Amino acid sequence: MAQPLWYLRHDGKVYGPFPAPQIDTALAEGDIAPDWEVSLDELDWLTIAESGQFAGAQDSTAVTVPDTDIPGWREERQRARQRWLGESAMAENPAPHDPGQDAQARKAISSDQAETEALLLAEKHKRASLVAPLLALLLVLAIGVGVWWGQGEEPIPTHIVPVADCAAPPADGVNWTNCDKKGFAQPGMRARNAKLAQVRLDAARLGGADLTYAVLRGASLRNAQLSGASLLGADLTGADLSGADLTGADLRYADLSKANLTGTRIDSARLGKAVWTDGRNCAEGSPGACR
Repeated sequence: MAQPLWYLRHDGKVYGPFPAPQIDTALAEGDIAPDWEVSLDELDWLTIAESGQFAGAQDSTAVTVPDTDIPGWREERQRARQRWLGESAMAENPAPHDPGQDAQARKAISSDQAETEALLLAEKHKRASLVAPLLALLLVLAIGVGVWWGQGEEPIPTHIVPVADCAAPPADGVNWTNCDKKGFAQPGMRARNAKLAQVRLDAARLGGADLTYAVLRGASLRNAQLSGASLLGADLTGADLSGADLTGADLRYADLSKANLTGTRIDSARLGKAVWTDGRNCAEGSPGACR
């Protein structure tokens, strides 16, 4: 007695036809699920669980009825099942047919089975292939967190820092960053645009020096002699000028934000447009004081 052949449908794709034992095996192995649809004629479809024709679906969780659970939907599913039951009964008593057709059908079934197995295998590989990129992303994130944690409070340099040359003579653009030049004496020297951040020039004698636009952020100039020096546009942010002599110095447009001017002499110094220690902008002129 010939068995009825069933078509499978999932995500819009139709497979088969297959005999019921093969579908039971696929259910038992987890290759298909009870929510896949089956049909005898590719016209009327029910889920495997609703059809009640397969042993592998008996222990599975019942298929959830859609939110649109209206009487018309249930009636349509019931009519489809009745039609299926009738077709299944007819299939159990088929009319005589040509043996050649049997061979052709078996060949088609074998081909469809191979195609279905290939599709199921490809789906498994696809799921596995998603794991590798996720692991790679987690690894990159872990490395990033490790680098961030390891740098502590010091930021990672994002640019090349020019190397200071503490032995270089005074010149425009000279780099004495963080150099120890305590007591350095060269009145009238010229070092425009010099890089002098964090330099130590305590008690230096630099009267009349040209330090126009020099960078002196955080420099130590305690008790330095800078009378008549040009510090036009110089960056003196956070510099220590306590006890220094800036008599008659040109400090126009200089930035003195947070600088220490305790005991500093600024008689006759020009402070027009300078930024004072408290962040105020000095008025044009402002001789000897920020106004």
